[in-house]
Amino acid sequence: MNNLSDRIRLMRIAQGLSQTQLAEQIGITQAFMSELEKGKKTPSVDVLEKLCGALGCSADYLLGTPKGSKHSVMKEETLPIGLAPKSINPNVLQEVIDRNVTEDELKLALKFVKVMQADKNK
Repeated sequence: MNNLSDRIRLMRIAQGLSQTQLAEQIGITQAFMSELEKGKKTPSVDVLEKLCGALGCSADYLLGTPKGSKHSVMKEETLPIGLAPKSINPNVLQEVIDRNVTEDELKLALKFVKVMQADKNK
């Protein structure tokens, strides 16, 4: 599953945002956000731009621009705010998408990474 709706959902979860919180940040309704994540609606260019800003990623990433193209899919500087390159990287995010990881599984994995980082810093 390599589509826009999955990427929006996964990036939102990675940021620790609810649909309502993200929708409020970018000026849309929670219902429209839900439709975006279900793949029933497509964002306008304006909404896509706001999503990228709020999620801290590029449009290339959200749109799934192929790695072989002249555009990059995702770079370290476009990782979600709060996720350092040591904790998660573009390859990991791609694996999450490719393996169709659920929201609960992603939350658990991110929690695990934070605990491991805290233990490392002790």
